[in-house]
This record gives sequence, C-alpha cells and structure tokens, in this order.
Amino acid sequence: MTVTLKTATGDFVYETKISRLHKYPEVILWGKRVFTIFAPGVYWEAFCYVIPEVADE
Repeated sequence: MTVTLKTATGDFVYETKISRLHKYPEVILWGKRVFTIFAPGVYWEAFCYVIPEVADE
C-alpha cells in the first residue's frame, strides 16, 4: 500500500509503501510526527499530546 504524508495544511512531506493490510491504519507515527488518515492512502499531520502513564495511587 502506498501512503502519502502531508502537513496539516496539505503540503507534501513523504511518500512510502507499507505492508498490505486489510484497511489503511487510522494513525501513522513517523519519528516524532503523528499523521491521521484524511483519505485512503493520504495522511495529514495532527497535533497531539501524550499523557504519561501514572502509577495507581
């Protein structure tokens, strides 16, 4: 499957092939960047916040 990564404004970032799956993944992590599916095979960069795991108190 070919996937295209784009910035949040739609500018081209990277294109590559990934393993064939039953459907496109909803999220792709590329280094420290996060991309969410916009259309089949097209992913736009998303901004996210990681909540660190906290031990039960």
